[in-house]
Amino acid sequence: MKKIITALLTISSLVGFSQSGKITIDQAVDLALKNNSGIKAAHYDVQSQRQFKKTSFDLPKTNVSLVYGQYNSYSKKDNNFTISQSIPFAALGSQGALNRSLIASSELRKASTENELVYQVKQIYYQLAFVQARHNLLLQQDSIYEGFLKSASLRYKTGETNLLEQTTAETQRNDVKNQLRQNEANSTILRTQLRTLLNSDVLPEISESPLTALLFKESPDTTALAANPSLAYMRQQVEVAKHQKKVESANFAPDLLVGYFNQTLIGTVDTETGSGKMATSGDRFSGIQLGISIPLWFAPYQGRVKAAEYKKQQAQSSYQYFQTNLLGQLQQAAEQYTKNKNSLDYYRASALPNADLILKQSQIGFRAGEIDYAVYLLGVRNAISIKEGHLQTLNDYNQSIIYIEFLSGLK
Repeated sequence: MKKIITALLTISSLVGFSQSGKITIDQAVDLALKNNSGIKAAHYDVQSQRQFKKTSFDLPKTNVSLVYGQYNSYSKKDNNFTISQSIPFAALGSQGALNRSLIASSELRKASTENELVYQVKQIYYQLAFVQARHNLLLQQDSIYEGFLKSASLRYKTGETNLLEQTTAETQRNDVKNQLRQNEANSTILRTQLRTLLNSDVLPEISESPLTALLFKESPDTTALAANPSLAYMRQQVEVAKHQKKVESANFAPDLLVGYFNQTLIGTVDTETGSGKMATSGDRFSGIQLGISIPLWFAPYQGRVKAAEYKKQQAQSSYQYFQTNLLGQLQQAAEQYTKNKNSLDYYRASALPNADLILKQSQIGFRAGEIDYAVYLLGVRNAISIKEGHLQTLNDYNQSIIYIEFLSGLK
């Protein structure tokens, strides 16, 4: 029932996307997890490993043989039927444990792939939101400089100012136009990247507008790494190496052999009862076989066991190295988050209100003739620079949260 409800919710979100033409972050993540080829490949790998569970008790082929002819007496019609089975020591448990650890490894690898995909989708999605917000800010600049150019052109025609003011206004307006074109190109690039992750035929439009700060309770501690699927996968590789060594050690042990035979012994005299009766083709004699196969040349087995031991040590070292690096990345991400949060608080509390005031007073003063165009441009540039800094800080803040969620394995 839970799977059915999840499927219905996913379908509902996809229908909403197709009708509105825009996609939310949750819809984007759902689409990526559903359609991305990398996730599908990881899923097939899990299914493949699960099939190997059937090989846990993997016996060699049963040997059935027939011996017919003159092998016991002068009779040429004797026959012997033999069935024998070799049982490797590894089939008694160690191979099954290895297969189970490989299944767990493939499942963790899939979870790690999903975590990375979700991170990429969120990263690009909110970068697109930043580009959209910057587009709106550039449009505001374009409107300001368009008005400035009209005013400067009129003032130049009436002789109130020189050509420098008009040229400066035109240059500023053209520069904003160029930035708008570049920003639009960046938007197309990001949308193309998002479409690739979603494995979609449609170039997606995001619905995250205006750009807002993501919710985040507190900076994580080292315990957050416990949910990181990549770290869990590396830890599982140690278990895989341990079980691999056990399999190689089991291969070193003797193999068991069991068998059954049934045969004729034509012409053989019954000495057991003293009757003197001779066996005919209708008399059958049977018995069992028990044995072991012992390796006489130990070097190959010892080499494989030793190689498996080194493989286990390599897996342990790789896990410890990965854990140390991941811890360092999480600490750096937490510091980056704190830095961005403090900067964002500064913009909200002080810089942004001052930027609005500077822009408003500069426009009023320029229209009233209280300041010249040089002072006006300086005020406008300062105000716009503050607004651009706020957008960049807001984007950095969101990206730092997305990165922490990725390191913590939070989808």
